[in-house]
Amino acid sequence: RGARATRRAGNGDAPRDGEQRVSDEELREAIRECRELLEEATRMAGEQARAELTASFLRAPDGVESGLTGNLAIDMARVQLFFQGKGMRQWEAERVSRTLVEIDSVYHDVELLAVKYDRLVRTLPGVDVKSMVATDARVMATDIGVNVERMIAMADVFPKGKVPSMISEAPRLLYCDDLTERVERTIDCIKRVYPKETDESCMCAIIEEPTLLFELPDLNVFKERVRIDIAELPMTTQEMLVFATRNENE
Repeated sequence: RGARATRRAGNGDAPRDGEQRVSDEELREAIRECRELLEEATRMAGEQARAELTASFLRAPDGVESGLTGNLAIDMARVQLFFQGKGMRQWEAERVSRTLVEIDSVYHDVELLAVKYDRLVRTLPGVDVKSMVATDARVMATDIGVNVERMIAMADVFPKGKVPSMISEAPRLLYCDDLTERVERTIDCIKRVYPKETDESCMCAIIEEPTLLFELPDLNVFKERVRIDIAELPMTTQEMLVFATRNENE
């Protein structure tokens, strides 16, 4: 009986006709690929489950005509999930949700927000609306018609092709009532820091860093003296100004 067991074991170890033994290297590779496939399948299943849960969460309750649930916490969470679905990071979406709620209770309504967001995308061609809203949520409360007028007006001041990126970086341009004056004041401020700058180079700096329009002119230091050392400016403003004028002052 022991001999028969030995023979069976021996026959089991040898490959049968038409069969090919898998090498250790092939086996390790197959195990690795199997793990990757399982991990990918698990990830996709998790993403699908999250997507289905989010869609369910964003759906208005039965019998409710608006996008409001009546629970502020839930409404804020729905708004946050909406913006995360547009590609915002969690902390960005949370900040936007909080800001919109502070502006007006109407912005608790995720369905109204979705309509307004889509209108911004359609009426502001080339503008990164997601980044714009993440930078300044107040643009969600602006008038669409006025936005278009402001964008057209900007094209008379700056190169047309630069306007969308400038709005994306400095959304306040859409509700700024004194653009021409701010441009003039910002140019003056830059020259008081860098006297060798020209109007043209200052305009290039503003195009590069449009947020300078809302940083430099309102600083008290420019109201006190004519000649300003860059070290007297806030650190963030220094960084913006150095970056915007780097080509002229290298």
